Amino acid sequence: MAPNTVVLHSALAPEAIGNTLFRSIDSEIDKGVVLQSLMPWFVRLVWKGGSRQVRGLIDGNTFRLKRRNAWHWSPNLYGKWEAEQGGTRIEGRFDLAPSARLSLRFTAVLLLGFAFIGIVLNTLDLKAGTHFTVDPDIGLWISLLFLPFGPGVYLLAHKIGSRNEKSLLRFLEQTLAANRVR
Repeated sequence: MAPNTVVLHSALAPEAIGNTLFRSIDSEIDKGVVLQSLMPWFVRLVWKGGSRQVRGLIDGNTFRLKRRNAWHWSPNLYGKWEAEQGGTRIEGRFDLAPSARLSLRFTAVLLLGFAFIGIVLNTLDLKAGTHFTVDPDIGLWISLLFLPFGPGVYLLAHKIGSRNEKSLLRFLEQTLAANRVR
């Protein structure tokens, strides 16, 4: 089991879990809530859009939760629930939103592409003297330093986005009257 996986047990019936969660979050189906993640941080400070502290999406017996004023790279809690002896078992994991994962991959590929172009141009400049760059010795070292920077940004943002978010766990425990098993 992954280190960012949590398991909760609730005394509520499985049929009541979805309704209880839906009533206590701002649904992402609402256009105003979706656009909030695109707002700059200084606009969010004064914006009075949603009233609840957690926003999310519920589909069947699965859910995705995120703090209302969360950063783009903040973790989402993905989960599902199923019937269990004496209540409901809720399994969840923390991970980045799909749009954040896609933009993260795009950024890493773009940085690696620029590093590769820089290495090729500076190497050509050193070997053939084509004078594409002003100082090919320094340019080559800078381009070589960008090679670990692309994957480093990817790994760092993925690590930040998959950490346990205590406020989301506390919200889930209080809303669903659940106890953490793992």
